[in-house]
Amino acid sequence: MDTLLLLIIGVFSRLVPHPANMTAVGALAIFSGARLGMKKSVIITIAVMGISDVILGFHSVMWATYGAMVLAVILGRYVSRSRSVVRIAGVTITSSVLFYLITNFAVWAAPGSMYAHTVSGLLDSYIMALPFFRNSLMGDMFYTALFFGAHEWMLARKPTLKVISTS
Repeated sequence: MDTLLLLIIGVFSRLVPHPANMTAVGALAIFSGARLGMKKSVIITIAVMGISDVILGFHSVMWATYGAMVLAVILGRYVSRSRSVVRIAGVTITSSVLFYLITNFAVWAAPGSMYAHTVSGLLDSYIMALPFFRNSLMGDMFYTALFFGAHEWMLARKPTLKVISTS
């Protein structure tokens, strides 16, 4: 898939009406991490987040959100030479869980958080975020299947195409 197309899909998925956290960005990070070079993948992922955040607005825990997305790129590298559905699904689930844990910890730890800075407050933060986690996981699984599936479909239709470079 073309870099510009990935950028457009990622930004569009954050801007159109959608259930909270059910976007293509996590899947885009995994797919690009698996099929494109590390530098290019990080740039695409951060660009998607940055462009859409200019419109959606900035927040105090962006460092955690962006960091978790870069971690998804790194996890995507784990499946860079793989076409295993099980391995790709495992990386996708791991990425979603880490995003949930990292970003909700950051929300809890942020100054002025709505959650008490206690273990109970941290648990409240995680419990209240479960609907967002469900949506994030569903979006990541759907879009990851879409990106990897479309890539495999294109390879099957046009055997002369190379697998996207992993360098």
